[in-house]
Amino acid sequence: MRRIVLILLAGSLLVAAAAWAASTPTVVTGSATAVTNSGARLNATVNPEGDSTRYNFEYGPSTAYGSYSLTGQTSGTKAVSVHETLAGLNPGTVYHYRVEASNKVGGAAGTDHTFTTTGHPLPGAFTDLASNVAKTTATLNGTVVTNGEITTAYFQYGTTSNYGLQTATVNVSAQTAPSYPSFTVLGLTPGTTFHYRLVADHAGTAPEYGADVTFTTIPLVRPHARVTAHTTPNHLRRRPYLFTTTGTVVPPSSLPAGVACSGVVVVHFLLGHRAVATRKLPLQANCTFATQVLFRHLVDHRKTQLRVAARFGGNLYLRPASARGQKVKLG
Repeated sequence: MRRIVLILLAGSLLVAAAAWAASTPTVVTGSATAVTNSGARLNATVNPEGDSTRYNFEYGPSTAYGSYSLTGQTSGTKAVSVHETLAGLNPGTVYHYRVEASNKVGGAAGTDHTFTTTGHPLPGAFTDLASNVAKTTATLNGTVVTNGEITTAYFQYGTTSNYGLQTATVNVSAQTAPSYPSFTVLGLTPGTTFHYRLVADHAGTAPEYGADVTFTTIPLVRPHARVTAHTTPNHLRRRPYLFTTTGTVVPPSSLPAGVACSGVVVVHFLLGHRAVATRKLPLQANCTFATQVLFRHLVDHRKTQLRVAARFGGNLYLRPASARGQKVKLG
């Protein structure tokens, strides 16, 4: 903003002085140049508008940016060209950027621009579920997306997410379709939870890591689970006779629910040794089960006491086990 100071002297108007009052800087985002696989030079102009002004570039894979260049400083009343050279970028990746500047009056940001680094994008690494899990062996599986460049892949594994062990590496040829590397690891400890993840990289780039996934080897001796079951109500006097049975299979604390909570629970309503109703229930992921049994008429046309029996059939990690029986009445 230009401020003109006028002085009235001897009946004449004389321009005595002209001065500039500082205002918010003016910025223009320029083009990116010298773009490589891992770097680029960002250019812009900054007009400090009469005050000492600090500036920098925001950049990142979206308009949320997330990264910042080093901060520069300029002053004066004219637009000056500024630039910053970035390094450590990912190849084959679109980056958004803009210049921003501020002085004691305020701040301003340039419009968003983009550039794409040269080369192939980094590989995709995806950890899949393990298969063929046994007492001392397991097969680790994953998916690699090469993004058009030869890719090295291997698995890290161990008893914690720090891993400590890794498989041999394989080279996955450059292709558009995903590849599915797998490795069978030996000499594992029975009844133990292991962590693993897939690692993939292109030559000269930082590795990409798949998510951490776990599996549990089968115990040498399967432990017993504790089974609880409860049927309500205890006594129904009028039809229809609807009973609800709920229960839980409680594994040892050493076994994660992901492997322990599988299998089938069979609930029998017994008259003596004869089953008058049977329900087969898949165990839920939280190790619970639930069912309802409806009798529209009295069993054998008379008031009856039934015994409810719930039995868990076991799985690879747990032995079969039964809940304590309960008696209910109809009529």
